[in-house]
Amino acid sequence: MEIDQCLLESLPLGQRQRLVKRMRCDQIKAYYEREKALQKQDGYVKKLKHGKKHRVHFNLADMIQDAIICHDDKEVLWLLKDGADPHTHISSGGSLLHLCARYDNVFAAEILIERGVNVNHQDEDFWTSMHVACACDNPDIVLLLLL
Repeated sequence: MEIDQCLLESLPLGQRQRLVKRMRCDQIKAYYEREKALQKQDGYVKKLKHGKKHRVHFNLADMIQDAIICHDDKEVLWLLKDGADPHTHISSGGSLLHLCARYDNVFAAEILIERGVNVNHQDEDFWTSMHVACACDNPDIVLLLLL
């Protein structure tokens, strides 16, 4: 549906909005039809079996990082008990203790220190957990790292 810009601008606001909304719906419908035809052409459409559950599995390192960020202390304990490595490095080269310092998770930091995590480990910017805790204004972590 092509409409001249001058004609569109001359319409009252309510009519213009309804017309533009209908044009957008037509565009979206045409897009989905093209995608569907393209997938059929490539033989890409696969039917899923009914009742089959799909699950995504994450490794323990990713799960413990998420648990630290979300302050899920029970999950942190469970993952460490289940075999997660407390010495895991994060993407910035830091340790899990760096995450605890950034997100002010004192409980997880205390557990990691008890498990022997190096409090002097530096990330790729040569920052220790103490630097991160100070920069993020987390005095409880600073106190824990000093003791």
